[in-house]
Parts: sequence; structure tokens; C-alpha cells
Amino acid sequence: MSAVSSQTEAAASAQSYGQGLAIVGIGGLVLSFDIPLIRMSESAFWTVLAVRGLLTGLAVLLIWQVDRIRNPRGQKLIAGWTGLSIVAVFSVAATTFVFAVFNTSAANVVFILAFNPMFAAILSWWLIGERPPLATVLAIPATLFGVLLIIGAGFETGNWTGDLSALATAFLIALALTLSRRSRTDMRYTAALGGLLPALIALPFVAGEGLHSEAIIWLILNGGLLIPVAMICLAIGPMFVPAPVVSMAFLIETVLAPVWVWLIFGERPVDLAMAGGGVVIATLVAHSVAELRRVRGQRLLAGPNCAG
Repeated sequence: MSAVSSQTEAAASAQSYGQGLAIVGIGGLVLSFDIPLIRMSESAFWTVLAVRGLLTGLAVLLIWQVDRIRNPRGQKLIAGWTGLSIVAVFSVAATTFVFAVFNTSAANVVFILAFNPMFAAILSWWLIGERPPLATVLAIPATLFGVLLIIGAGFETGNWTGDLSALATAFLIALALTLSRRSRTDMRYTAALGGLLPALIALPFVAGEGLHSEAIIWLILNGGLLIPVAMICLAIGPMFVPAPVVSMAFLIETVLAPVWVWLIFGERPVDLAMAGGGVVIATLVAHSVAELRRVRGQRLLAGPNCAG
């Protein structure tokens, strides 16, 4: 009886893990269009911060309200002090991200953001006690080397402020994901509200200067649809899979976003940044393969025990 129960629990756990991977994968794919849409809108910094953040926040509030009508005892908009902390962290991350987009190449931004899983692994170890596997421990210095190459290229091209801002964004996103996982609470709405505070700060500047955008429809699509979907997916992810695995979803953005920008704008990063990005991507791919083998090995070992 216990063997059957254990097998049922294992199957449910595997299904839950698979659902988590699918959710964060969708989030990463949607997120890969973020920078291209910002560039296509040809908007000013304060316009992007205001429109993107305001629409994201309003879209999430609308979705949350519909959810509350269907289920009055459903998910809280902001779950306690941890929820407030996550909103604050994502608010700063939203600002540093937009600053990075305006001050360095799209490839540099996403290559540096790809260090996110390593930040998440370190923070999960420190804040939750989730000891990272050997593959992650080995991947941290390798990806850090790649990031340093990119930032070094930024000093040569004058893009270092944008590169450092992207690095700060990677850390902040990893921190928010880790706080979400530690709470074991659904933070799908909380995370997406992070753009509201920067938007409110930007509104006085927009009111004084006016909206500056050549094609604001792309910004509306970005803030009103794409970002809410991506943020909600990535916020749900930690409920099913560890934060470092959730952060791997950003690898999809890392690979695809520079491709979209290259196809649309012909923007190509300098060779040193490309080399650094190659190191980061190769390391993360190797890390993902190693993690997949480790999880499969654990399940194979658990199988006979359940049967016995």
C-alpha cells in the first residue's frame, strides 16, 4: 500500500515539475521579445518606464480582479511583508533593466542577465539552505568569467554603465525569485506589480516633457500583454521547481533576444562581448544538461526503493 502511495506521490511530483518547466519556458520565450519591442517603439527613457510599468501593473490588477470574482478567497494581490519586499525588489529591477537597455547593446543586456541562475543558486544556498549541486558550483566561476569579459568590453566601448546596470538587474531578479520560493506562496501578481512604482516616479517627467515615442503601439503591446504574461509565469515557477531552474528560463531570452534585435536592427555586439556571451551560454547549456542527468539519476534510484 505504501509502495503504491509512494509511486503515486512520485508521479504527481514529476507532473508538477513538468508543469513548472513548461510555465517558466513560456515565460522565457515571451520575455525574449521585451527588448526588441522597446527598441521598435523608439521611445524615450521616461516614456518606457512610465508606459511599460503602468500598463503592466494595470493588466495584472485586471487579471487579479477577474480571479477574485471567480474565487473570492483566491490569491492575495500582495502576500504580506514578503510580498511587499518582492514588489520593492522588482521595482528597482524594472528601473535598472530599462536603464541597461538604453545604455548598452541588447546582446550585452541578455548575456549579463544570464548570470541570474548563478545569483539565484548563491542566494538560495544563503537564504533557504538549498545547497547547490556540484554542476552549479562549477558553473558559477565560468559564467562569472564570461560576464567579466562582457563588462570589460563595455569599458572599451563606453557601455559599462549599462552593463553594470544589467548585472544589478540579474541580482535583483534572482533575489526576488529566491524570496518567492522561500515563502512557498503564490507570488504571480506580486511580482508583476514591480513596474508600478517606477512608473509613478516617471509620470512627473512624462507630464513635463510629454510622451516621446515613434511607435507607441509596440510599447503598449509590451507592457500590456507580454510583460504581465512573462512575469506571472516566472513568479509561479518557484512553486514547482527550484529558483535556479526558474532562472534558467532566462536562457531562452539570452539566445533569442539578440537574434531578434540582429534580424530587425542589424545590431551586433563587439567581439569580446560575443566571446563572453558565448562562454555564458555554453556554460549554462552544460549546466542544464548536467542538472537534467542528475534529476533523472535520482528518479532512477528512487524507482526501485518505491517498488520495494
